[in-house]
Amino acid sequence: MIRITDKGARRWRGGHPWIFRSDLADVPNDIEPGALTVVATRKGRRLGRSAWSDHAQLALRRMPLTADEPDEDGWLRLLNAAIERRDPTQPCTRLVNGDADGLPGLIVDRFGTGIGFQTVTQAAERFQSTTLAALKARFDPKVVALRNDTRSRAFEGMEAVKRLMVGDDARVEVEVDGLRWVYDLMEGQKTGGYHDQLENQRAAARMAQGEALDCCSYEGGFALRLARAGCEVTALDSSAPALERLNGHAVRNALEIETVEGNAFDVLRAYDREGRRFDTVILDPPPFARARKAIPAARRAYKELNLRALKILRPGGLLVTCSCSAHVSGVDYERIVADAAVDAKRWARVVDRRGAPKDHPTLLLAPETDYLKALFVEVD
Repeated sequence: MIRITDKGARRWRGGHPWIFRSDLADVPNDIEPGALTVVATRKGRRLGRSAWSDHAQLALRRMPLTADEPDEDGWLRLLNAAIERRDPTQPCTRLVNGDADGLPGLIVDRFGTGIGFQTVTQAAERFQSTTLAALKARFDPKVVALRNDTRSRAFEGMEAVKRLMVGDDARVEVEVDGLRWVYDLMEGQKTGGYHDQLENQRAAARMAQGEALDCCSYEGGFALRLARAGCEVTALDSSAPALERLNGHAVRNALEIETVEGNAFDVLRAYDREGRRFDTVILDPPPFARARKAIPAARRAYKELNLRALKILRPGGLLVTCSCSAHVSGVDYERIVADAAVDAKRWARVVDRRGAPKDHPTLLLAPETDYLKALFVEVD
């Protein structure tokens, strides 16, 4: 049993799932890293159970476990419940989304016959073999990649590592929305690729028109769907390997897409100077605020990027602008885009507000987990 301070107990009773090391009152010496431990007030009144980290500043992560449930039984119950909540007809989906599914530090993504997963807390690491066995029994995947090469493992005192757990080739081919994709589960971003923009990409394809510019296009999630919808697409990214994979996807699906390698800020400025204009612009940059101290710089960067995009949109054009910075709220991001519209002297109206899809749930009492924002803005 770990006892927490009165301040920590108030935080717990307020519903927040995270207790920091500064709110620990008493920790027994025999609690192992990653254990699913009982948490109590300073006076010993039982509050519930949490995953324990003996290294991270975020020391306790609350879990919806019953009082006397054995650790492995509880972990498997929550794992199976998370999978049951997903749509089994989707070939690409997030099967487990960490804290929101009651499994702190566990991310599991399905890519057709492949699975990529991460264990980025001591608790998720402790139950790694249990998780793998359950996934193999349930899905019989041809490929399973462990993608523990994320920097966040350092906060838990764990090394970065990645390895192929099942299969000989990390690449899997999947058909989604009638488009054929190849994911490399060892070399692709995150666990092999992104699922969180899928619904937004579909919405953008329904609304986009004319000449379209997809900024920070990565492997073409927006670009290919817009091209198939009839747009004349230019895909812009700073990564040559990503553009090479995008071109491969375009060829595989008999689509024509112009690719441009470069920094989005620089290229958008150049397009503005040259008078090049578009009917649709997609902005899906990487997170500019990975920590709270980066928020001021992130606000400036987001405003500049949106300003440049608004300047090159034709009247009647569509801006799809996204932020995946958890430290920038939806309200804050909308204000940033509004300020950019003022400076660009454009009449802008929001026609849709979107976020992550249902397979990326967030916690109501932990707004930090609600990271993805997507605004669909029509411009006159």
